[in-house]
Amino acid sequence: MSENSILLIEDNFDDRFLLKKFLSTSGLNNWKIKEAVKLAEAIECLEKNTPGAILLDLSLPDSYGEDSFYQVKRNAPKSPIIILTGMADLSMAKRLIQKGAQDYIVKGEYNPRLLEKSIEYAIERHKLKFENDRNREKLLDSVLEAQDTERVRIAKELHDGVVQSLTVVSLSLGLLRSAIHKFDSRQRAQYEKCTENLSVTIDEIRNISHSLMPRSIAEMSLSEAIEGLMEDLEDSSEITFEFITNLDQEPEESLKLTIFRIVQELSTNAIKHSKANNMMVQLIDYPDHIYLMTEDDGIGFDKSEILESKNCFGLHSIESRVNSHGGLIEIDTRPGKGTNIFTSFYKGKKG
Repeated sequence: MSENSILLIEDNFDDRFLLKKFLSTSGLNNWKIKEAVKLAEAIECLEKNTPGAILLDLSLPDSYGEDSFYQVKRNAPKSPIIILTGMADLSMAKRLIQKGAQDYIVKGEYNPRLLEKSIEYAIERHKLKFENDRNREKLLDSVLEAQDTERVRIAKELHDGVVQSLTVVSLSLGLLRSAIHKFDSRQRAQYEKCTENLSVTIDEIRNISHSLMPRSIAEMSLSEAIEGLMEDLEDSSEITFEFITNLDQEPEESLKLTIFRIVQELSTNAIKHSKANNMMVQLIDYPDHIYLMTEDDGIGFDKSEILESKNCFGLHSIESRVNSHGGLIEIDTRPGKGTNIFTSFYKGKKG
């Protein structure tokens, strides 16, 4: 299949015959048509080729309704999908337009010209959406890159500047200890309080510096850095973290930082929003790919509602980090059912 091709996913012989007949008498009569009567057959076709457009019946022998659409969309993100629907499924077809389908056609209520226009317009809309999404990803990727650069700068300033200055103050206070016997009780109490507050402040600034750009990223393996992060987060939250990995070979530096930042973002989100008791992080190494999976037993969320919200920079930034490395991300969650997030990365160089 190629750009001038259509994947027709329809199990009804009469509907397939009519669609092919109409296409043969339209301006798309030279387009190649590949047929699939089951979802499994369609996915097998999509693994081999990317069609110019997909005509999808929602009611198939091995799949039904929105699940049919989501599975096809997941396997063909670059192809526009046009829903074939009967009047009984019309409301579902309209909902799927909001989820990424480019158009719908009501069976029995179209002609060759309408079919041709629907496919042409769907292709153009999908191209525009794909280009807009790509530009948005480039912009967000630039923002994240600048954010990481600024984090490094601020962390260095805090560690090499502020912390060192406060350490000098601490040493100066220490020199006064030899004269503490000359202080009255009130002065001694103030001295001890000042020393204690200064020590706490230095520790807090060090913690901020390390959270902005942990030394472990540069000095430790990715597995050790994530394990240290899990221990720190468990100490400061009500969630029990579990980390499982078989990673032996380190990914390249850019991917290493990306994976760490994703784990950091997802863990922080879980602490802030999930009300979970437990969270598991798995980092699994395969010959060509690295898989990162997180699972919590929290309250979950409505994925479509959250992703469409303007206050969703966290998830959008995670998606951008994944996409910038050519990776894949799947989010499986719904209210009351916890959250599972799966990401995969090719272990080659970025881009």
